[in-house]
Amino acid sequence: MTEPTARPWPAISPLRRFGPIVLAVALVAGLGVVATVKGRSATTASIASQPEKVDAARTYAKSPLLPVTYADAKKAGTTDAFDWGEHCDPKTGRMAIPSVYAPPCVPVWNGTKPWVDKGGKAITSNGGSTAPGVIADTITVVVYQPSPQDISAALQAFGVLDTPEITKRGIAELIEAGNGMYEFYGRKVVVKTFQASGDGKNPSTARADARKVAEDMGAFASVGGPTQTGAYADELARRHVLCIACGYATPESSFQRNAPYQWAQLATPDQLLFGVFDFGVKNLFGKKAVFAGDAALRKKTRTFGIVHYEQDPPVYGPLTRLAKARYGKQGYEAADIETYLLDLNSLPSQAQAIVGRLKRKGVTSVVFLGDPIMPKYLTEQATKQDYHPEWIITGTVFTDSTAAGRLYDQKQWAHAFGSSSLPARTKPELSEPWRLYKWWFGKDPEAKKTLPLMGPVIQQLFMGIQGAGPTLNARTFAGAMFSYPPSGGGPTTPRVSFGFHGLFPTADYVGVDDFTNVWWDAKAKGPDEQDTEGTGMWRYVAGGQRLDLGQVPEVDVNSIPGDKEAAVTLLDEVPKEDQPPEYPPWPSSPAAKAGN
Repeated sequence: MTEPTARPWPAISPLRRFGPIVLAVALVAGLGVVATVKGRSATTASIASQPEKVDAARTYAKSPLLPVTYADAKKAGTTDAFDWGEHCDPKTGRMAIPSVYAPPCVPVWNGTKPWVDKGGKAITSNGGSTAPGVIADTITVVVYQPSPQDISAALQAFGVLDTPEITKRGIAELIEAGNGMYEFYGRKVVVKTFQASGDGKNPSTARADARKVAEDMGAFASVGGPTQTGAYADELARRHVLCIACGYATPESSFQRNAPYQWAQLATPDQLLFGVFDFGVKNLFGKKAVFAGDAALRKKTRTFGIVHYEQDPPVYGPLTRLAKARYGKQGYEAADIETYLLDLNSLPSQAQAIVGRLKRKGVTSVVFLGDPIMPKYLTEQATKQDYHPEWIITGTVFTDSTAAGRLYDQKQWAHAFGSSSLPARTKPELSEPWRLYKWWFGKDPEAKKTLPLMGPVIQQLFMGIQGAGPTLNARTFAGAMFSYPPSGGGPTTPRVSFGFHGLFPTADYVGVDDFTNVWWDAKAKGPDEQDTEGTGMWRYVAGGQRLDLGQVPEVDVNSIPGDKEAAVTLLDEVPKEDQPPEYPPWPSSPAAKAGN
């Protein structure tokens, strides 16, 4: 077996340097679908069938109940009419928090000047109980703790996640910090932990758990949910409770159906399909499989096989059919589409059968959309069956992490590339969640694996609560998120926006809008996301520069030689565009009280 003579995506002109990574994604998402990268659109069917949902969503950001922001007041010439408090930076119009995602300034609740909402109404009371889980002085947030039978338990065993107890303490600290940083209008967030009773995939159990969270625990929002069923989010929405980051791979139809109660950070398979479809067609179809591990396969024109996860009962059939039709109109189709159920006991046997069929059908390029465990069995089986294709990832559920990549057969994974919605990596202490944590607490975090995963999720929740104003409910929360200015977009800070800031006509209830291109260097040495030294790392093309979904540059992937200097494993410093303003710790913070 010989190494390919070329590697994807070196440093070239801005238009060409992004390589075919997303193209891979598009191609994959389009034909197989079950991913989680992002774009911005429901399927054509869901748009057509729910125009009233789209119309309603367009009104959220226009609600007169929302607070005036500093940008609003500056535009109207009325900044002096409001008390912005001591933690508003008038240069940015955002809170003096060292984050590129810092929320817009709003008038402080108990300031010396009257509090007036965007409709011009003077408010003296926060309204008390304005939504389920909201009363005059508290907002109840329930953190979902998966059962040992859920796939999350396996991720903990692989070292991708912290232990449940460390995770619990880490999230409690994030809530504590949020209570100190954000304006909650006389309220504070109270966190409760719910121990799930289901296995992460049983709809009946998920619905029963949701009823307990809503009724017995009195939640305004649930953070997290079962990984393999949408029933939990559906039931919470029916009971007017928000569900933040509920599930690993959720179709767009779920967000549209449950609007405005369901939210997430990463993309839906539908968004990916409609965001990067044309990129894939332009750059990978009809080209040689030059990155395959088998010299004979490298001489062949790419033949794609898609392997994707499916739920039971199935939920991705309509999108798969739509994708096939869309590709079919341009004369393209996958040689094979394989689905698997995320059952830990049967994954090895499923992988054996899938690899056998892919090989028999002459697939040169395997596009994977699924969980981070299945590639371990697929790559091991591929080596056993002397099958060495290209492996194309789409950034789904930790498959784009170095920690997970080291679990796979390295003879196979040396021929892996794809796209990632995760930020380009730096040393852990240089990442934005870590820096923000240390700025507030004056110490390094204990929950080192939880922080980069849950920090952005909790931040999303708090941005919505602050931006909603005193009359907190699902619609004002949505109005706050839709009003939030698009932020980020540098190598280590993905672009985040919600609502109608994107490229497509439906409302967007997930955050990340862009991605970076990656390829696996099986010989690179360094730390993984948990700071464990080892061999094998993802390389980020063009220094981790990101491409907005919907951009369709044409790249001659096959003719570009590799360039490790331009495809970094770790950035030595935070890029200038990712550096927020520096602020001293607030006097109320633990860091300031400790004299840090």
